[in-house]
Amino acid sequence: MLCCAQISWAQSDSLAVIQLDEIELKTIQLKTSIAAFPAAIVQKEIPLQWTGPQVSLQEYIADLPGLISFNRTNYAQDLRLSIRGFGARSAFGIRGIKLIVDGIPETTPDGQGQLDNVPLALLSSIELLRGPSAMRFGNAAGGVLSLTTLDKVNENFNRLSLSVGSYGMRQMQFTTGINSPKNTAIIHLNHARGNGYRENSRYETNLLNVKWKHQISNQLQATLQLNATKSPYAQDAGGQNLEEFSTNRKSARDRNLLYQTGEAIAHNKAGASLNYQKNKVSVSLYGFFAQRDFEGRLPFSNGGWVDLNRTYSGQGGSIGLKNKSQKWQLNTQLNYAFATQADVRQRFVNREGVKGEKTLNQKEGFNSFGVAIIQHLNYGAFHLNGGIRWDKNTLAVNDYFLINGDDSAQRSLNAWSPQIGLSYRLSPRISSFGNYSKSYETPTLSELSANPTGGGGFNPSIDIQVANNLEWGIHYTDQKTTASLVYFLIGTQDDLVAYELASFPGRTFYRNVGSTKRKGIELSIKHRFGNRLNAQLTYNTANFNYDDFLLNEQDYAGNELPGIPSNFGALNINYQWKNELRFNYTRTYRGELFADNANTAKIPSFFKDDITFGIPLKKLGDDVYLSLGCFNLLNVEYSDNIRINAFGNRYYEAAPKREFFTRLRWQF
Repeated sequence: MLCCAQISWAQSDSLAVIQLDEIELKTIQLKTSIAAFPAAIVQKEIPLQWTGPQVSLQEYIADLPGLISFNRTNYAQDLRLSIRGFGARSAFGIRGIKLIVDGIPETTPDGQGQLDNVPLALLSSIELLRGPSAMRFGNAAGGVLSLTTLDKVNENFNRLSLSVGSYGMRQMQFTTGINSPKNTAIIHLNHARGNGYRENSRYETNLLNVKWKHQISNQLQATLQLNATKSPYAQDAGGQNLEEFSTNRKSARDRNLLYQTGEAIAHNKAGASLNYQKNKVSVSLYGFFAQRDFEGRLPFSNGGWVDLNRTYSGQGGSIGLKNKSQKWQLNTQLNYAFATQADVRQRFVNREGVKGEKTLNQKEGFNSFGVAIIQHLNYGAFHLNGGIRWDKNTLAVNDYFLINGDDSAQRSLNAWSPQIGLSYRLSPRISSFGNYSKSYETPTLSELSANPTGGGGFNPSIDIQVANNLEWGIHYTDQKTTASLVYFLIGTQDDLVAYELASFPGRTFYRNVGSTKRKGIELSIKHRFGNRLNAQLTYNTANFNYDDFLLNEQDYAGNELPGIPSNFGALNINYQWKNELRFNYTRTYRGELFADNANTAKIPSFFKDDITFGIPLKKLGDDVYLSLGCFNLLNVEYSDNIRINAFGNRYYEAAPKREFFTRLRWQF
């Protein structure tokens, strides 16, 4: 939605308050009111007394307009996100959407992202910028999701949280906050494990997160972040055909059991940022380094055991200058970003869960540099924002497995990304905007290394994907209601689409398929009923169609893109009693969608109902809080994930039926 304020509604601690003054917007790196910016942005505050189980980001983002998520319960594949069709092709993790955590990129330079190392219990706000945003973030920014963790400590505290739930879910969290006149430190530990709903879906994860902020002076602030995540196992139950999905929902695919499919990861990341503000000048700098070890077992023999060692790092920043007169204000910003990524990828024979002989050994690299100039002009009721960015991306692969020849190669994928937008306040309550942007998305290193020839090197037949975006929106706000309506029209060329081959069952490959046309409407309405009841409705309707797609003499032009519903939405209601007892109800809707390019496999629509309660246990202490709830209250049968163009029609991954949880939190 396009808000004109920072508003807290879902599971809020208190009444939402409309603030018309400027706020800091992470995704656009600008301090302004949201209504003054010509793009679709939503900002959501996360209350300390969150009543959900805190096991998946999906519970925090289900009510955000324009964003849909899949795959909450397969920890080997991670949550899959899609914004206006971007990200839908991902077989695992996140593609095409830029992830930012505390101002530092979580997305790798080649466009891959994951959420398994995000400390969900520390989330304090979420900001979503819908639509292509390459001018600010370069590669793979079909949308931007910015997560901010807790960084304010009024007084020192310790917080212990214990959770239990259906299917063996267990979670323990400990957080300590330390405050002094110039320093704030937050240390967080998390351990979680579960058996999963289906066979072969057990998981365990352990996380340490440290955040330290230091006020060097009135104008200069430094932040240091450290994160270490280790998951010794996350099993993968695999895809199901319709018969298995309908009759034996908890079963794992037989090949997944045979080859003991799953993954283990160890992820470490360190980042630092500096922010300087004085008079008309602002400077922001960041730097980070990350290292990720991945071991994966896939449901086939040749190359079915994957060892991946990934390192990636980057440094970037912006310099802003503000000029103003009595009639206008001009903000000029110069941004730059440098990033590098190195993947050492080895494949071995998977001998039914035992590592066999090596079949691939190569080092893949992705280096990028981008620079942009951006300007934002305020003139009365008009606000004009625009700029242009240039990115240089260099990709290389060095093949060390020379038995089948040397497949070393190098590629350059460079791009210009312009954007221009205008907003106008029609009245004190109504504002409107429009914008145009161009974005691009390179294939990721893992997608390039998925070579359908069975050899090493990069798949030479896939290339960069380009998108042109038009957007228009209108927003209304008063003391009790905010509402927004956004229309988008996106044309893409050389779309990257996932598919599988019979010779590599369970492995995903990619191809460019011509062009697509995407158009839709995103509606969001929030209203306060009295002093204690809040309600929000979001609804999204769109057409995602192939405009030009000819493959193997089969013409798919006019077909819908697989993996994306044309209609989806959510209704959220929360109520707070005088004794601070909280009730939250969310009904989500996912419309029909297709699982294949030919549109022969239709996945039916469904509604899902979730309820949670937050109960203060004041008899045990002022800071003892009990949360409990139920997901999928009405026991609806649906597929949690859709495996696009899967071989053997294994498109489905059955979601859990009714799930219960309870969490006890004690702060001292």
